[in-house]
Amino acid sequence: MKQLAAFIKSARFAEVSILLGFPMIGLFFAFKSADQLVSLPVILFAAAIFSLFTAIYAFNGFAGTEDDKNNSRLADLAGERLSFIITLAVSLVLSLILFFLIKPVLALFSAVSFLLWCVYSFPKKGFKYRPVLGTLIHFVGQIIHFLMGYAVLAPLDKGSVLVSVYFALLFSAGHINHELIDHDADEKSGIKTGAVCFGVSAWEKVSFALFALAALYISALSLTYRELLQVCFPFVTAGFIHIIFKICTLKNASVQTKFLKERRFYRILYFAAGILFIAAKIFDFAGFIK
Repeated sequence: MKQLAAFIKSARFAEVSILLGFPMIGLFFAFKSADQLVSLPVILFAAAIFSLFTAIYAFNGFAGTEDDKNNSRLADLAGERLSFIITLAVSLVLSLILFFLIKPVLALFSAVSFLLWCVYSFPKKGFKYRPVLGTLIHFVGQIIHFLMGYAVLAPLDKGSVLVSVYFALLFSAGHINHELIDHDADEKSGIKTGAVCFGVSAWEKVSFALFALAALYISALSLTYRELLQVCFPFVTAGFIHIIFKICTLKNASVQTKFLKERRFYRILYFAAGILFIAAKIFDFAGFIK
């Protein structure tokens, strides 16, 4: 029982589940008919992407065991190195097999994604320890994850790549907020994130700029490609609600609790936008409007 608890803790299933939203949104962008939702490729993809993210978080946890001792959120995972290794090995092999069964190219995408996150988390030398580079990994990685979901049901095209950039911007902005949350712990551990190098106040403004850019980008994309307007409207709305929220709280003291509250706010906000988007796709709201 104790070993099972250690496995669940090292797998960080709660955080993995949040990341699932991006590739699943990619899948729904390619979605055309209801029967696809219960198709074997979609079921296998859900299991495969969950396994991939579990492996990524396991490597991250294994690589950061020493650094996380200074992080109140992660300190209880110290000493779980064996659990991380087991979780990593099982999850990675399972994900590669499942992706290959869907489409061989997805196994390649999966391997590239895992290697990118290894570059990010590699102990003491990874991009996690370098300002800006860690955010760049999040940007590129999220484009890959979105396109993996899209490729399950449709061939990749210009439109899918353009939309993936929006979610990559959103994910990158969220990562910067995460760096702000962990500023004190990272500073104690000698991790030179953007928040540590450039200061909390400056890095908060960068987070705001990226969130605002994401909102403007998806708005411009929806106006350029009018067929996207109906299904992307929830994200456009959520983006501007978030901008107003940021403006109202920007002058508040820059402390960890502030950034934790913001993270809670935008996770709920974009989750709601995602649910509305999925409903728009399933029930073809765009078709009703035409």
